[in-house]
Amino acid sequence: MKTKLTAIVLIILSACTTKQEAEKQQANNAQYIDPFICTADDHGQTDVAAAIPFGMVKPCPDTYPIGHSGYDYNSKEITGFSHTRFSGVGCRGTGGNIRVLPFVNSDTIPEKLGYDKASEVAVPGYYSVKLDGSIETELTATNNVAFHNYTFPASNKSSLTVDLASAFVAHISEEHSIDDEGVLSGKVESVNVCKEGKYSFYYAFLLDKRDVQIEDNGSKVTYRFKTTEGEDIKAWCALSSVSEANAKATLKSQIHLQFDDVKSEAYKKWNDLVNVVDVETEDDSAKRLFYTHLYHATQSPFLINEEDGTYRGSDGKVYKNTLKKYYHGWSIWDTFRSKLPMLSFLYPEKYKDMLASIGELYKQGKPDWATETEPFITIRTEHSIAVLLDAHRKGMLPYSLDEIYPQLKAEADSLPFKSPDNVLESSYDLWALSEIAKDLGYEEDAKKYFSQAMNYQPLWQEKFLHMGEKADVMHGDGLYEGTLWQYRWFVPFDMDGIQELVGGKDVFEQQLDYFFENELFNIGNQPDIQVPYLYAYTNSPWKTQKVVNSLLNEETNNWYGTHKKWKKSLTRRIFQDSPKGYIKEMDDDAGTMSAWYVWSAMGFYPVFPGSTDMVISTPQFDKITLALPGGTLEIETKKQTPNSIYIQKVEVDGKVYDSCFIDFRRLAEGGRITIELGEIPNNKWGVENRS
Repeated sequence: MKTKLTAIVLIILSACTTKQEAEKQQANNAQYIDPFICTADDHGQTDVAAAIPFGMVKPCPDTYPIGHSGYDYNSKEITGFSHTRFSGVGCRGTGGNIRVLPFVNSDTIPEKLGYDKASEVAVPGYYSVKLDGSIETELTATNNVAFHNYTFPASNKSSLTVDLASAFVAHISEEHSIDDEGVLSGKVESVNVCKEGKYSFYYAFLLDKRDVQIEDNGSKVTYRFKTTEGEDIKAWCALSSVSEANAKATLKSQIHLQFDDVKSEAYKKWNDLVNVVDVETEDDSAKRLFYTHLYHATQSPFLINEEDGTYRGSDGKVYKNTLKKYYHGWSIWDTFRSKLPMLSFLYPEKYKDMLASIGELYKQGKPDWATETEPFITIRTEHSIAVLLDAHRKGMLPYSLDEIYPQLKAEADSLPFKSPDNVLESSYDLWALSEIAKDLGYEEDAKKYFSQAMNYQPLWQEKFLHMGEKADVMHGDGLYEGTLWQYRWFVPFDMDGIQELVGGKDVFEQQLDYFFENELFNIGNQPDIQVPYLYAYTNSPWKTQKVVNSLLNEETNNWYGTHKKWKKSLTRRIFQDSPKGYIKEMDDDAGTMSAWYVWSAMGFYPVFPGSTDMVISTPQFDKITLALPGGTLEIETKKQTPNSIYIQKVEVDGKVYDSCFIDFRRLAEGGRITIELGEIPNNKWGVENRS
């Protein structure tokens, strides 16, 4: 009897375990993604594109007035639905190509239409809205095909126009033709972001409607037709980096797919992506912020190859990648700080393909900014050397750096040293190359580049050692989007050297205190976003926990835009669960700031790309479970009181852990981390500074 009862209990337990595993697999964390967050005015410059993770095509409304990524939540009118964009960029963003606008009862093509704001719906992989004229619009997508569904009212004058000259920055040229099957196809060429370089790509567009009159007026193709009440009309737009023929072939291979199936699959792709991290908290707002920022951080780079791996490179030539995955669309000056390390942690297999793509980019003659022959939208690629060293140290580089070492040396020889920020940033790259050279066995090169990197010190002593009245001037001394105060900390490869220059670790800590107490920090841009974590290099790592908690959860005084210091501070919570998700002029910059939030909310930060050191801070959730390829990582937070924010004790796999640094590779292996929090700082925890 006992044996039988035991067997029954085991069966029940097994069933419960299976059920729990199934529920875990079916977790719906994508429900917490709100694409409207950070889309209002200049509070993030993200968009509501109905795309898949890292998708090439991003169908989305372009509003009037327009946002950097095409969409502004506050705008009252829509100029159409275009297919390309780069989420979160500064300047006027790039994209806005092939803009489609349906309309009724007009012989002339309207420039824009009003819409019913209450009808607007945006969820991962889907967008819908009702335009003036009672036209319901729905959008979804695969990687390189946009699916449109328009529900028209009854009208003898229903129309849809395709603007082939639309572009956010500037249109250069377009070519098009319409074949016997009604497929509109061709090529468009536009100016890239910040008016740097050019890009071109191919497209194929098809409207699923018979008895159509087509008007071909220069760069606008307009379809005229009659509709009955509630008539659904579908349209598709396929993109290709390779050729018009490829775009047409892709279009024909996918038009049989049902809109609702594509919509469901797009949502599933997002859900599968964000379910890598499961956070537990009773605060739904915190969940929305976390998963939406993870969503924003995984919009780019774009997967632009054909099914067989063929793609066009930045040199204009056609290549075939045997891995069948080629990513394009970079903003590495921004993203190397937080986003690329995040991708390396959460999505290492995808990241390896991205690293392979960067390697191919070097072979194509990678410049710092976009070329004149880009195959798709992109921005800039400075600090790729540090990115490659970082991947090399983490053991995830899918090729030997020997393959592109000559190109890395050529890049090092052309690094800029025109301004103080140039000197610090270029020195970082030189240090990274010295480490690469050392690991590859090029000892003389390693010594040369290390020596060049350390030459930052005379300039640092001249410009950053003693901070005068002009140290808080935006663009002072020719700086790029920052002040001397904000740039002075950007020597992560030589923190010991900086501390020695200022007079020791204690003086360094005092100067950090001054920096934050006098509100000199700028969360709205990249030059100093690592600084809250620099207390890890002092005798008071608890101050990182204090500062980061303030930035995540409290109202703070913020003084800086992108280009100037305001006369009056902007006082609010920086990260909000609303369309004004960031403070004013805080662009998401291709997911950089979103990734900063994701890292900080998880309680870790890659303060020094090129090193595997991760700073431990305070997680924002009761429990975090990460399904990593190396194993499941569980992070449990135990609070002594509801207001506890300071780390009292850390255990890693049951053993006491006293360092405020932990190795990236150790985290990637999985395991269990328990963090005990209290209201009062533990002045002893983490002071040793090293794992």
